[in-house]
Order: sequence, then structure tokens, then C-alpha cells
Amino acid sequence: MPKQIGAGDLRTRITVFDLPRDETGEVLRDTDGYRLQEPVNVFGPGGGRSCKWEDAWGSEVYAARQAGVTDPATLTLRYTPKITTTCTVFRGSDPRPYEVISVRDIGDRHAWMEVKVQRKEAAK
Repeated sequence: MPKQIGAGDLRTRITVFDLPRDETGEVLRDTDGYRLQEPVNVFGPGGGRSCKWEDAWGSEVYAARQAGVTDPATLTLRYTPKITTTCTVFRGSDPRPYEVISVRDIGDRHAWMEVKVQRKEAAK
């Protein structure tokens, strides 16, 4: 279990999107065999989750900026297999997406998970 996470720590609401997939995890295709490219909310229409959102700080931020990454963060939330490294995360009402860079099932117990997210700087 993470360091004493309580219900009061899960203050940040997130929505998570991914390409639609079948029960085997394959991306759904249209009748012509092309991948469906419109992402869907993995928790269903209007669905989301509450998490503990921790922005990176200190040397982590410096190293991330050197790599062209902005806003690195770690999310801690109840375990769900629906969040993967192919997903896009939105924080609250912020329309700018975060990409998922890693997902970890804490203690392999399917109770809590950590998700590392980041934004890439726009090309100048």
C-alpha cells in the first residue's frame, strides 16, 4: 500500500481516453479494416476517477526539462486495468492532455496503482 493514502488525498479528478479495444485488447477496426481513430473514455461516457496528483519537483523537473518534457507528475489511485501506457489523461477541466509513460500495480495486489504522466513541449 502507498504511504498511508486516505480518501481525503484523492482530490484530483481525471478522465482517461484510449482507442476503443475489444475484449482481447486489440484496437477495434471499421468494416474496411482500418483502425478506429476516435479515442473514447475508458470509464464510459462522463466517467472518471479521483487520484492523488503529485507534480514532480527539484532535480526531477530539471532532468525532465532537459528531455523536452513539461509537467511531469505521479498519480496514485485505486487499481484499474483500464489505464495503460497507450492512454491519454486529462486533469480536471484542463483541456491539455498528459501522456502516460508508466503504470505500476503497487505491490502487485490490484489495490493501488501509480501512473507517471508527462506533457511534451510543442515543437518551436
